[in-house]
Amino acid sequence: MAQHADIASTYREFYRAKFRDDVLAGTKKPFLVPLYFLGVWILPTLYLAIPHKDRPWLYKARWLVLAFVVVFNFHMILNVSSHNFASAYGAGLIGAWGIIWTFTVLVWTKPQWEAKRVDIRKKSRVEKPESNGDRELSTPSLSTTSGNGHAPRKTSGKQSSHLSSVPQQRRNASGEGSEEEPGVAETSGRELNGHAANGDGLSRSLKERRTHADTAQPLLEWTSMPGESRKELLEAIPSLRQNENGATSAADLEKLAAGQEFEYYWQEYPADASFWTRLDWAFDIVSTFRMTGWNWAIPCLPPYEPPATFGSFQLPLNSVGPQRTKQGYTRELSYTKFFLSRLFLDIIPSYVIVDFCAVHMTADPYFVLGPEHNLPLPPHLASHSPLLLSAQRTALSFVGVVSALQLTFNAGALALAFLPPLPQTLRFRSHPWHLPTPFGSFARVLDRGLAGFWGAWWHQTFRFGFAAPARWLLRRGYVDPGTPRARAAAAVVAFAQSGFLHASGSYSTVPNGTRWFLPPLFFLLAGVGTVLQSWLSRAVLRAYITRLPRWMRRLGNLVFVLVWMWMTSWLLIDDFGRCGLWMFEPVPVSIFRALKYGPSQDHRVWRYERDFWPRWYWGKHWWDSGIGV
Repeated sequence: MAQHADIASTYREFYRAKFRDDVLAGTKKPFLVPLYFLGVWILPTLYLAIPHKDRPWLYKARWLVLAFVVVFNFHMILNVSSHNFASAYGAGLIGAWGIIWTFTVLVWTKPQWEAKRVDIRKKSRVEKPESNGDRELSTPSLSTTSGNGHAPRKTSGKQSSHLSSVPQQRRNASGEGSEEEPGVAETSGRELNGHAANGDGLSRSLKERRTHADTAQPLLEWTSMPGESRKELLEAIPSLRQNENGATSAADLEKLAAGQEFEYYWQEYPADASFWTRLDWAFDIVSTFRMTGWNWAIPCLPPYEPPATFGSFQLPLNSVGPQRTKQGYTRELSYTKFFLSRLFLDIIPSYVIVDFCAVHMTADPYFVLGPEHNLPLPPHLASHSPLLLSAQRTALSFVGVVSALQLTFNAGALALAFLPPLPQTLRFRSHPWHLPTPFGSFARVLDRGLAGFWGAWWHQTFRFGFAAPARWLLRRGYVDPGTPRARAAAAVVAFAQSGFLHASGSYSTVPNGTRWFLPPLFFLLAGVGTVLQSWLSRAVLRAYITRLPRWMRRLGNLVFVLVWMWMTSWLLIDDFGRCGLWMFEPVPVSIFRALKYGPSQDHRVWRYERDFWPRWYWGKHWWDSGIGV
């Protein structure tokens, strides 16, 4: 045993030895790359890269792809694990998500018919005959596409149809419906567990303020241009000024347009393009879980659509806004601001916090073995009452999960934007415009309680996939929109899938004592609590609540969330301990251990040992050989 060994180090060695024995015995398989990405990325991408809009037999073949993915991924959940504790949990989670996501892109939606993304291409030059005098300026060219992939209607006048600003389906600038009173908890079936459906209304503006979305009519004079359109143009081009006649000559815009080498446009499924172009399009939609850059982008994010055009001049990308939504999701357009904000506001604070949590967690047998251990508590916890001990463990778990997710998501975003060869491979997809913040504003929890917790503040990574079955039921007419039945169906489907993810992660871990059936109960109760709080605040106590000051309503929402999470979260966080998840080393260098801080006996500063790193596994066949993570 190492000189500074403690309980966490002891059980790390024990579980890793157990995993090696399980692999040798054939009861477990290592989590291999690329083999076990087959059912989440590889097969769905290859299938969508083959055109099937005009091939009904090929479209029906999606059921064969789906059947293989379901069988393959269930095999993965039941049999695959890892020497890395986070990867062991991730094996089951990825297997379950692969099933959910394949259903989403092959059954609940029709990407080749309905999906399109904002892309960039070299601008084509079209010679136009010169008219006498100055050419007049037209309004932004707006198509009537409703974000579902249908062809735009024809428009008249001097409009640039290929650069039409196509409004996507969004509920409004913030992705929500009607305004609610701050502090009154509210929920709808499409906004539970962070996985609401896209709205039914059209976005009205690049800044969500357009007042004309049918056919753009050419304006003969600057003075007759709608004020909002004129404001957009002047904000984008401050050098433009009105001439003496009150009408703006298009000559200045033509000069600016001549200097534009590239343009943004909606790219629908490129059925007639090369296989590599179709593969790029298919991989993009399969790998973009929040649908950033697509007409299916989840509505809590800033809007995604090509910038509007004035004549042949296209506004810059920053004209598509707002860049921060009501839910608090923000995107940067500057690489410098993106790098600095993510590094100093997200990554560094999360790094310090998760290191602090790891030092304290690994000294508590609860976080190493779960609540069923029979080991004595360390001295700093032995004097705590059961109530205080439960509250401290719940708070530490919550902070640890949030900081670990923030660290992972934001470090991944910086890697996509800056780490070669990712930017060179992904090109426009790695631009900060496609990388909004992973979490929303905590103010939404204060204003809306559990509905704001799950539907706005908590990370929305799986929102589109979780909401897809409910949207399919609505489109097929199985449930009527806006009814209690529709809200209940959306809630049950969203939270059930979230429970399936975490149950699968629990099952695939190395320890044998996990209780994979408990996490789904936590998410079921999360849905119950969300609906309950909404019903109480809107149907039972509304008359009383609306008379309270805002700070008191917010305090009431916060108290309800904290109490409900404290009462139910043991179903999830107890199982995290049983899974050995907290024994994963979240940081390579421990600041607090370097300072000799904390109750842990293990003061090694460098935390990534040999067993942390990926390794090569040789299998019996070529396909079951690969990099074990």
